[in-house]
Amino acid sequence: MAIKFNSNIQNAYLNQGEIRNNTQYELARDSLAITKKKVEATKHSIYSGAPGVGKTFTFTDLIKLHKLPYVMVTAGMTEIELTSRLAHGIANLKKGEELIVLVDDADDVVFDNIKTLNRWKIATADIDPYWSYPKDISPTILKAEKSKNYSLASALKKFRTPSSLGLEIPLDRARVIILCNTDLEDPKSLSKKLFSSAEAVIDRFKYERLDMPWQEKWGWLAYVLSNTQPFEDEYNVILDDSQKKELLNFLYTNWQNLKSKHGASYRFVRKLAEEQVNHPDDYIDRWARMVK
Repeated sequence: MAIKFNSNIQNAYLNQGEIRNNTQYELARDSLAITKKKVEATKHSIYSGAPGVGKTFTFTDLIKLHKLPYVMVTAGMTEIELTSRLAHGIANLKKGEELIVLVDDADDVVFDNIKTLNRWKIATADIDPYWSYPKDISPTILKAEKSKNYSLASALKKFRTPSSLGLEIPLDRARVIILCNTDLEDPKSLSKKLFSSAEAVIDRFKYERLDMPWQEKWGWLAYVLSNTQPFEDEYNVILDDSQKKELLNFLYTNWQNLKSKHGASYRFVRKLAEEQVNHPDDYIDRWARMVK
């Protein structure tokens, strides 16, 4: 391990983070059906837990490592963007493959209203699951063809319903993994009406609540950051060991006073790293503004 801290307590939490990392990878491998054990992995899974416990990182890292076909669904994505991703993903599956549908920020994507919950209920049904798009898909097909994205155009045409201009995408070869912050076993976490509808979705999923003290969350982040360059591929942010240690010490000292509404989430750590790399002269001042 490249990084050692002056504090024995911090080093102990880092070791706990490694144990937590390995445990979560085992859970994720089972959910993604990456296992040599003779067990029948549950088709769909929900992982809930506060930000900073490693939900998104664990799954995306495993998916990329094993080169599994997947689509990412996130908050802020439009209905047509989601539909297009699902259509393209399902249409391009090879024989014997499943499409991993990784739903991040599910608090805002799945569990936000009754209509959305019902759509995901249909999408994960035991018999004939599908995703429907009832609106005219023609403008999206034309846009794809105009930008020479013929693969997407072909996928959208493939799932067009005979009786309308919309789409119906079969999801029998999809494995849905939902990541959220909400504790879905707590009836008080959602309104009574929403919780009742959510139960119908949750019942067909394997549910795991990933929670831990903040010190262990810090340990998990420290372990990941110590052993990888997690922001290199997508964001071209590379930290040396001294930068990593400085960032992690800042988090450890200020964890309880961070302004981020999600606490020290993986994204928040990436933001700290970007400030460190892109603003070497004043990143300390910029970090200070992220603390209450």
